[in-house]
Amino acid sequence: MKMEKHLKRAKEIKSSINSLEKNDINTSAIVELVYGCTLHYIAYASEKKFGTHQDIHTGLIRFLRERDEDEIADLFSKMETIRHGRWYGGKGNGNTIKEVLKILNRIEGWKDEY
Repeated sequence: MKMEKHLKRAKEIKSSINSLEKNDINTSAIVELVYGCTLHYIAYASEKKFGTHQDIHTGLIRFLRERDEDEIADLFSKMETIRHGRWYGGKGNGNTIKEVLKILNRIEGWKDEY
């Protein structure tokens, strides 16, 4: 997928997230959407900054660390852990929505840093 399409898709997904975030019962859906949205923002920003990106999550943390983007790698790793806990586990909602939205907002901001 080309860089601009990643950005467009991220914005579309974020719009869906904004529609769902008002209700605690949507936590698992929001986590999944945030996960996908972060993938698209990271792909867009990576292409913009490095001239290359990964379209899949496998190896993405390593890809980021190899380019000295440890903060973003850590945030994506945390997002993966939260996603796994929500999808496969029985973790409670707690502050999950706030936490994943904070991660999303930081990654979204990262795309504009250069």
